[in-house]
Amino acid sequence: MTSITSRPLDLIFFVYFVTHIFPTIFLDSYLVLSPLAPNFLKSINQWYTENFNDPFFVNSPIWFKGFAHIEFLIHLPFFFYVSIGLWKDTATIRLPMLIYSSHVTTTTFTCLVELLFNEHGGLTNSQRNLLIFFYFPYFLIPLVCMINSFNRIRMVENLTSQIKNK
Repeated sequence: MTSITSRPLDLIFFVYFVTHIFPTIFLDSYLVLSPLAPNFLKSINQWYTENFNDPFFVNSPIWFKGFAHIEFLIHLPFFFYVSIGLWKDTATIRLPMLIYSSHVTTTTFTCLVELLFNEHGGLTNSQRNLLIFFYFPYFLIPLVCMINSFNRIRMVENLTSQIKNK
């Protein structure tokens, strides 16, 4: 097992997945659990919407609520699984990482396009820019992860093919 500190991209992915657990629990889960959400989640959501005016949380479009359900029900357990796999340098996590990353790159790109090109009443340019700044790493890191995972899978396939042909 190679130390995660000697694998810089994996370290970035590890930090991404571990830190993604918290916004999923404290922000996205509100969209899934409301109106049954506990008061502390309501308070966090209220604070977030009042301070950042995020249109996906202020007046959540149904498609975004669908994304939030996937995030809470599928991605949240995956974050724990993939974090452990990255820590242990488990080769079998690359295909699930590729699948996750291709999905998240697409969904986050949808959110970025919505922020960039659609008008949202009450959203100032500085708020829009801040939200784009918030959302962009959740597009860029999965994009890099997708490319990296694909390349690692192809490398294993090529090695397997070479061994079979000997």
